[in-house]
Amino acid sequence: MNIRTIIVDDDLNSRRSAAAALSNESDFIIASECEDSDQLKEVLKRMPADLVILDIELDQESGFEVASWLRDEYPEIMVVFLTGHSSYAIDGYDFHPVDFLTKPINPLKLEHTLSEIRRRMEKKNTQQEARLLFRTADGYRLIDVRDICYVERNNRRNWIHTENETIRITNDTMRGIEDMLSPHGFMLVHQSFIVSLYRITAVRDAGRQLYEAAVRGSDKSVPISRNRYEELMEALRRINVK
Repeated sequence: MNIRTIIVDDDLNSRRSAAAALSNESDFIIASECEDSDQLKEVLKRMPADLVILDIELDQESGFEVASWLRDEYPEIMVVFLTGHSSYAIDGYDFHPVDFLTKPINPLKLEHTLSEIRRRMEKKNTQQEARLLFRTADGYRLIDVRDICYVERNNRRNWIHTENETIRITNDTMRGIEDMLSPHGFMLVHQSFIVSLYRITAVRDAGRQLYEAAVRGSDKSVPISRNRYEELMEALRRINVK
């Protein structure tokens, strides 16, 4: 298991220190080092990440602002705050980080934090890492469930929507498809839509007791049935979405 890590700190020596602290942890891969949120955003456009180690006191902005943006755009990425002042931890808990590390990094504290990160990664991988075989008009197609944004039934046909393509599948019922996908973090939120819980970035009130979910990787909002709203919110809480 490789944990792709990005360090965000405007101080070069602090970045080097954080990278050195992880140098003996073979499962933590330093994917990039960034000075600010602009660099971080460019990096995340090019590569995925599992963890961001984020300095709270950046030169031009607050690390809390960056954490807020990460929570909205990449809610699956874990955040560990790095700070020179432990008093910041009180405010930082609003962003639900894995932990806080105080400079200079204490090795015992670091090991506790890394253990928690590994535990969360193992849980996430167990739930999501799989390729499933779907029937198509041409035969069969293996699809990585992590690539699926949502499944839609439209005009009596079923469609899988990923970030890059839409695939027509010939599996018969949405309930049958949900049975395949639910062990991997998917939920039937409407009679015509199954969505990845890990890709939901917002749940909005659409009026008249109707709701919709914004889904990372798609420009389309997914409708949520009224009788599924509470069940959806509980499912999000179970996967540590606050």
